[in-house]
Amino acid sequence: MDYNSLRAKILELAIAAGDGSVSADELASVNYSLRNVGYSSLSYMRLIDSIENEVGVYLDPEADIEHYETIDSVTALVVAGGAGTGA
Repeated sequence: MDYNSLRAKILELAIAAGDGSVSADELASVNYSLRNVGYSSLSYMRLIDSIENEVGVYLDPEADIEHYETIDSVTALVVAGGAGTGA
């Protein structure tokens, strides 16, 4: 999967994980910042689980929050192979 397709998939998963609390338009208006749309802890956990199930990359839910701040940072983390430990 190329970067743009992966990013689109992660955006789709992030919206679904938000359980109706966030839309693509809202995310676009804040430069795709999950933090700036008030993404909940439960939504982050759902997103991490969805990425693991759909993309097959393990993400560490205890990793530094900056890895999960935006759609682009999450996509970069997945491209790097996951975990999110900074290693």
